[in-house]
Amino acid sequence: MLRMVGAALLLASCTGIGFRIARDFRERPRQIRAVMHALRLLQAEIAYSATPLPAALRRVAARSQPPADRLFEAAANALGDGEQTVAAAFADGIQRCRRSAALKAYDYEVIAEFGKTLGASDRAHQTQRLEVALHELAELEREAVESQRRNERLCQYLGVLAGLLLVILLY
Repeated sequence: MLRMVGAALLLASCTGIGFRIARDFRERPRQIRAVMHALRLLQAEIAYSATPLPAALRRVAARSQPPADRLFEAAANALGDGEQTVAAAFADGIQRCRRSAALKAYDYEVIAEFGKTLGASDRAHQTQRLEVALHELAELEREAVESQRRNERLCQYLGVLAGLLLVILLY
């Protein structure tokens, strides 16, 4: 009886790990789209209003979905203190949302590169940099959708099959 319970727990844990990895493949395209939406909102704030950057970042955070809301809120808070540069504020925001997001390192690199140029020039240049960042994120989204299509089911099946293999090997 105890062996059966152990086998069921082992199978359930391996299956859970496979489904957790598959969830990251499923969430990454959605989260990239959320960041793109937040950047479009920021573009509108920059192009059509003269809102100070911390206030604009807070407005964007309030109208964004996770993880973009945490990223922009943390950057706005860091800028509101007046002790950090915009690049450091974006780096702080990236660090705060890195653990809970399914984004990859190169997704964050695009955001960090954008953060380095934000607030350093006029509106026209800011709009151009936003367009470049949006284009790069769109490419990363296409890659993430393709990766999701290839790997989501595979991870789910591998989790179940690895659990079954371990149960068989241990019996």
